[in-house]
Amino acid sequence: MTSNLGVILKKIDEIKIEQLPSGIPEPGPDEVVIKMGPVGICGSDVHYWTHGRIGDFILNSPMVLGHESAGTIHKIGRDVRDLAVGDRVAIEPGYPCYTCTACLEGRYNLCPSMKFCATPPVDGSLCQYYKHKANFCFKLPGTSTMFCPTGFFRSQLATSRYRQYRYIIPRNT
Repeated sequence: MTSNLGVILKKIDEIKIEQLPSGIPEPGPDEVVIKMGPVGICGSDVHYWTHGRIGDFILNSPMVLGHESAGTIHKIGRDVRDLAVGDRVAIEPGYPCYTCTACLEGRYNLCPSMKFCATPPVDGSLCQYYKHKANFCFKLPGTSTMFCPTGFFRSQLATSRYRQYRYIIPRNT
């Protein structure tokens, strides 16, 4: 098993850096494994750390923190066509079921079965290697091996712009 350190919230006020028992994950057919670069600590991470819950999402077992992140593709699943090993990506931390009415109407952000990184029981991305749905990894521009300092904010910016145009700006402008 190869090393994969993660930042694990064990319980309220207890965070440890430990080897993840599964080592480096293997991607499913539609997934990628990412060698993580920058990972932000969000207010929700801090809230789980200090309160152990957000609404109905309760920390009942240890969880890897982090969800605002970017990295480099380490391995791809057999059905992944738009990403390749070595691509630098930003991660959109939520992924839907793909089958509900909201998903089929193109409004996956309203999926009632949405899974979200670092929201119990789903682990986050504050580890050395992280597995995620390929459709929710977005290539970052450039060829440098260094990450743009704001690379891991790109998915949040894109989501905000999408919402602005989809829900705020009138269609006739």
